[in-house]
Amino acid sequence: MKPFKIIAVLFSALIMASSSFAQDKNDKIGTVNMQKLLAKYHKSTAVLETFKGYETQIVERNKTKAEEVGALIAEATEAQKKAETPSFSREKKEQFFREAQSIRAEAKAREDARIAWITRKKTAFSEKQAVELGVLRKEIMGMVRELGDAEGYDYIFDKSGSSGAAIPILSYTKDATSLTEIMLERINRDAPEESAEGAGQGKPEGSGEE
Repeated sequence: MKPFKIIAVLFSALIMASSSFAQDKNDKIGTVNMQKLLAKYHKSTAVLETFKGYETQIVERNKTKAEEVGALIAEATEAQKKAETPSFSREKKEQFFREAQSIRAEAKAREDARIAWITRKKTAFSEKQAVELGVLRKEIMGMVRELGDAEGYDYIFDKSGSSGAAIPILSYTKDATSLTEIMLERINRDAPEESAEGAGQGKPEGSGEE
């Protein structure tokens, strides 16, 4: 059995671009769909559910903050209308005008704070997703390597990998065997019974309170 030369999961672009890459007629080549494997990995279910919870918290909190800003803007508008009411004295008009300015300033400060907050939360959320999904990808890649070693594959490519233009990097590989279904069974062989039944129902989606 030939040694497993390289696992090309997630790095197929670099391999294909290398001038030194040349397929030997006896090379044993396989492909996997890493996106599908990650989505249907039994450990992904709990992680993705947690992500949904974080996302819901962020959206709801941001909505509350936006509503508070909207209420202030409406209050400022009402004060401005009073400042323009002909029946009020000059002194009263100036009072309402100052009030409108003060409320607008507070609304702007809160809106700026809201934007800064949502930006921080989105960044933190993206980093959390990258880290936690990265751990799962590493586990899956380890099992792909195990299969490659056991079955004597020379190259295993990720067919779900895309370029920056969202074009599949590996559109065709001659004589390649799809190992995705085999890998689905392999990565979920230790899944709890309930997880095994529902494995893969969730999909990766791209944190909580203050």
